[in-house]
Amino acid sequence: MPALDLALLEELREFMEDDVCSLIDEFEIDTQERLAAIEQAIINRDADTLRAMAHTMKGGAASLGAENLSQHFRGLEYRGRDASFQDIQQDFSNAKHCFADSMFLLRKWLAEDK
Repeated sequence: MPALDLALLEELREFMEDDVCSLIDEFEIDTQERLAAIEQAIINRDADTLRAMAHTMKGGAASLGAENLSQHFRGLEYRGRDASFQDIQQDFSNAKHCFADSMFLLRKWLAEDK
């Protein structure tokens, strides 16, 4: 699966024009806040918060064409749904790394248009 769905991003840019940059900025800030909430949910073994945060982030990533990232969040969502915290730190770490990679690629994609 490609890291970013460039066709979806181009459609988004065509529809939103310059506002796509603001959307990506908001996604980055929101995801950082939600990652912190997920980390706390893992510490507290709060399955409901883990599921809810990961579900929202899954959709946000998918809406920006970051399918790999969306899949990582889907896995965390399932962990929350199943209240499965055993060895979750690796999954969480992988999601954070994928988020960093996705943001790098999104910023690169934005810069290529300029």
